[in-house]
Amino acid sequence: MWLSRFAGMVDLGILVVIGVFIVLPPRAQYTREVMKGDAWRLALAEARTMARPGDGAAVDDLTHELDDAQQKDWAIDFSVLASERAKDSPTRWRALLAASTAFVDRFDVVPGLDYANRALNACSAARERDPSACPNPDQVRMELYQANLAAGVASGFNPRTDRVRFMKAGESALLQIHLDPRDRERGSGAPAAGNGAGSAGSAGSATAP
Repeated sequence: MWLSRFAGMVDLGILVVIGVFIVLPPRAQYTREVMKGDAWRLALAEARTMARPGDGAAVDDLTHELDDAQQKDWAIDFSVLASERAKDSPTRWRALLAASTAFVDRFDVVPGLDYANRALNACSAARERDPSACPNPDQVRMELYQANLAAGVASGFNPRTDRVRFMKAGESALLQIHLDPRDRERGSGAPAAGNGAGSAGSAGSATAP
């Protein structure tokens, strides 16, 4: 008799729970996009890397699309893997540079500097075979970027907690003043009118990409 009474109470409890679910209105459900940014551009960039896995430019494009979509971990993982797959590609330097910028965007500056160095080495190797594989303007921009990043890392400042000082340390590597050689012959430390000012202005305007 006790067992049958207990079974009856359990059945009653189950009926009460079912009744509550029936009477109460359904709970509101909300959805949101998992990824930000332009989904069409992201899909197109991914399709290009699938069609041309060794194309460093396609890797660079998809990496930046992922970064813009706030998928920073995915951007790093993809660019690192793609740069390994593109070892025989003349545009591998682009994939390596994309990996560097993806790391830096997440404030992982040490691996970012490592991949910047790799990108410069890959650029030099590609230019030995074909100068057009890594055009001179791109090489110069990479050198400026690498110099800026190297100076920031050497400063010891943590960009996560001391971003301003890290940036200033990096910018100090790009601040150079070029004096007119004729000033030395004249024995004057001041640059010649026009020539020295123009040279200093050009150096001061250089910024990392």
